[in-house]
Amino acid sequence: MCKKLNPNMFKMMPRLLQSLFLLSWGLAAITAAHAGLVSPAGYEQNRSALLNAEEELMTGGHLFLNTQEAKANDIFMKYKREELSQGFQNAEQNTASLHFFKAKELIDRSSVFKFLQQMPKGAQLHLHNSAAVSSKWVVQHLSYMPGMLRCANAAGVSILSFRRMPKKHGCFTQYVAVANERRSYSDPMLYDQYFERLINLYTPMPELEYLQVWNKFQDMFDTIGDVLNYRPAFRAFHWQLLEEMYNDNIMYLELRMGLKKELYDEYGHTYPMDQAIRELIAIEERFKRLHPDFLGMKIISTTYRGASLESMQRNIQFYRELHEAFPNFVVGFDLVGQEDLGKSLYSFLPALQELPHTARLFLHAGETNQFGTSTDLNILDALLLNTTRIGHGYALAKHPVLLNAVKARDIAVELSPISNQVLSLVWDMRNHPGAQYLAMNIPLVVGSDDPGFWNAKGISYDFYYTIMSLAPNNAGLRVLKTLVWNSVRYSLLQEAEKSRAYDLLEKQWSSFINRVVAGDTEI
Repeated sequence: MCKKLNPNMFKMMPRLLQSLFLLSWGLAAITAAHAGLVSPAGYEQNRSALLNAEEELMTGGHLFLNTQEAKANDIFMKYKREELSQGFQNAEQNTASLHFFKAKELIDRSSVFKFLQQMPKGAQLHLHNSAAVSSKWVVQHLSYMPGMLRCANAAGVSILSFRRMPKKHGCFTQYVAVANERRSYSDPMLYDQYFERLINLYTPMPELEYLQVWNKFQDMFDTIGDVLNYRPAFRAFHWQLLEEMYNDNIMYLELRMGLKKELYDEYGHTYPMDQAIRELIAIEERFKRLHPDFLGMKIISTTYRGASLESMQRNIQFYRELHEAFPNFVVGFDLVGQEDLGKSLYSFLPALQELPHTARLFLHAGETNQFGTSTDLNILDALLLNTTRIGHGYALAKHPVLLNAVKARDIAVELSPISNQVLSLVWDMRNHPGAQYLAMNIPLVVGSDDPGFWNAKGISYDFYYTIMSLAPNNAGLRVLKTLVWNSVRYSLLQEAEKSRAYDLLEKQWSSFINRVVAGDTEI
């Protein structure tokens, strides 16, 4: 007979021992039932024990809600069950299974989503700066800045710039002034819609239009890249980035960005390559003065994974210099670009092993549907290189030894479900391997990757799919709270910073819970 689990005894066990205990406990119940040793009453007891074992093993399963949290959870679960029930009855409104481009209008009206928008979400740990700001803001502000020019490169991709002599930056055609193009349209709003499509993947028919979505996706970085090196645009854009994250109840972020670029101004002057870091520090300090409950940001330097070994070594040397100059601001290193077409981590070992011992790796690894290739084996090399977190880790579910290593070593996987869907790894989000990771209590944090490129803001949309599609139907506040606290736990905040973050998060969370229970939230 399978005994009832003692919660107090269970909480005292280390995390890995908890998992092994629950697994053996559940297997004992199944073995007893298979041997025909149970009565009808015993069968029900074993059945309940197995269900409890799975729930205890799941992300958030070990967390106990206080009285107020339990009341807020009841309210949240009412919203969730209503939306799931509606989706079950009408496939066209089943947001949990729909592509984000088809579901977004429904999600925007969702009570679950409005709850999540107002929920404190801790830290944003997987975000690329060039695609972090909403495309509508870019159109309404940056495209109206005086002096913006547009051309096309040899592949027909639009390139935007504010340079006086932009011909050196990838142009094949003559530059034209964006302001003149807009005036040539009968309706400026039509031009703005056209312009937004240059930096937004949205389409009402993603299943037809984006058979090669990565090509369009990477083209958009080329389109917007030189605009963001223009000093006035750089400042405005990154201020807006902080605004959008803060307005989505994010208190801290770790921002991935390429740093080996010169800023330039309206007079044609260029600045040393460390100027971008100095600008970001000034923006961060000014933002924190206006928002004392925002804890700031740190930078993870990125470089293209298609580079040569020699180029990678030069980029790492440049990162080393910035890390030494700004040790608590430029904190990590990563490789970016489509993994399937890029070079493997293994091929860059001579360069990656030259990183300073104080540097941290935050490696994209396993962002692929491939199995048994150099791409999914990037996860293996990421672990051998002692990565601090794993970006995406989509293929991790296919490698049980590596999966167990991730759990045993307490390495967080940065989950970005909408990115994986938009970039064609998964269609129905309920089939995302993140569901397995949640079920097995793999260390997880939620990130939004490139929200500006697919008509999103902040991180709430990714939280929506995590709780509605990846988590079981009966999962609520325990999963959400664990993911929020994980975002601080697995951040690179220093101990004093982390202590302050937990204190602030606890206050924000308690205030939010009390407002939900009192009915003071806008849902």
